[in-house]
Amino acid sequence: MKFIKKYYLLLLLIITLAGATIYGTYAMFTSSVETNMVNMDTNMVYKFKINGTQELKVSANSKLRFNAVVENDMDGMISYGMYYKMISPTTLPSGVIIAQVSDDLTMLAKGQLESGTSKTVPMVIKNTSDSDITVEIGVRTGYATETQGPDDIIYNEGEVPITSFQTSEEAGNDSCVSTIECTNECENRRINGEWKVFCVCNTGENINPAYETLQKLGLTANEGTPDFTQTATTDEGIYATEDDYGTTYYFRGAVENNYVKFAGYYWRIIRINGDGSIRLIYDGTSAHANGESSEDRQIGISAYNSTYGDNAYVGYMMGIDNECESTTICPGNTRTTSYSQATTNTYSSIIKIAVDNWYKTNIQDAGYSDKIADVIYCNDRSVNNNEGYGNNVVYYKVYERIVRNYAPDLKCNQKNDSFTVNDITDGNRALTYPVGLITTDEISMAGGVYTINNSSFYLSTGNSFWTMSPASFVNNHVYMWRLRYDGYVDNNYTNATNGIRPVISLKSSVQLQGNGTLESPFNVQ
Repeated sequence: MKFIKKYYLLLLLIITLAGATIYGTYAMFTSSVETNMVNMDTNMVYKFKINGTQELKVSANSKLRFNAVVENDMDGMISYGMYYKMISPTTLPSGVIIAQVSDDLTMLAKGQLESGTSKTVPMVIKNTSDSDITVEIGVRTGYATETQGPDDIIYNEGEVPITSFQTSEEAGNDSCVSTIECTNECENRRINGEWKVFCVCNTGENINPAYETLQKLGLTANEGTPDFTQTATTDEGIYATEDDYGTTYYFRGAVENNYVKFAGYYWRIIRINGDGSIRLIYDGTSAHANGESSEDRQIGISAYNSTYGDNAYVGYMMGIDNECESTTICPGNTRTTSYSQATTNTYSSIIKIAVDNWYKTNIQDAGYSDKIADVIYCNDRSVNNNEGYGNNVVYYKVYERIVRNYAPDLKCNQKNDSFTVNDITDGNRALTYPVGLITTDEISMAGGVYTINNSSFYLSTGNSFWTMSPASFVNNHVYMWRLRYDGYVDNNYTNATNGIRPVISLKSSVQLQGNGTLESPFNVQ
């Protein structure tokens, strides 16, 4: 009895194997997405999953390495068999090898799978001919019985079972230390109406998570470092630097491909964090063009803290109650007497309370918190000689970087200032929710400069809004950095009123569709 159900391979799409429930019948499974054509001139590693056909174009005198993953999510055991079908030319040319890669000579391209298991089949297509070829790769499966096994699978006309094999050495180890190890997650992503493939081979070496995310978004980075003494008024693109997790990629200037739609709101990507998560800043209930002035681009206005008479009030959290101004009711004194006391993360700032309340209502209670990463939000209170307490005159190191040296840095100088929820390895584990504010270093890298207007770059909203970066304590006032309404990097008293723009980070595992433009933002799936 013919028991075959027809399944196909679709490049990189993570969709589980679904089958007919009636034994002994035929079923055709087709894909809901477009067939992808891949033109490969170099060695790459891909990961395949079942659900559709996949045509691969392999250029003359080139090689394609990939993994085919066969999964069984049905109730019973299945038999499976992989095949190839020549599309162009219609017969296998001399000099072309289509083979599984098996160091122990196991015939992995056909076999049986228990329910709930999967099989990874390393594959190679080597084209040493002088012409390009186009090949369809597929798999046929069916329920296995005592009398029906892999050898009983019936293939359609032109479909040739894959039975030849090569060792890893024969296939070439250009892309991986071991072909069997090339099982990293790859995926299909639709960019500008076209399906593109994004993956990095797991060679056992450290892989740049931020680069993987950049690839997933269909984006590329520039070489070099921009001039931070100059504002960025045009679309300067994406640049790389280092943060606390590794290489990070930040957007600079009047970029138009960093829009994200998430949790019913619009956001702009500040950067890809070094761990691969995506750092976003709130940008409204609707999408706003660069240079557009709108109060919708912030969640409201607030003081950073209720008073300004102590260095402690630069803290996102601090060692003195922000509502405490009387010597009779304050814990200890109206002035902090040591740097340790000032920077103890006991009391929340006014703005942290506002940000936390917004996050709880709009992200956590709305059911979106599972997509949020726990990463560092830096309230860099580092200062020379630990003088940042009481009414000592100080200029915080952020001031030195931004004003004196034009050298922004995305590494947080002190663990105590590295605000996280649960991460105690890199952070201080002082937050209630994984949300914060932008830093002045991030604004500088995005294209803002102290004392120079810039209403063109993507962070300028026509409103003044807070960062979480301290500036100084002078003239008996403590100052925090902000971006002014005209795109001017500026500082202000902590009890002044400015806008609030929450910053969150999406996990690197989230699925995004779209191309990041105002008209087609990256949508979180």
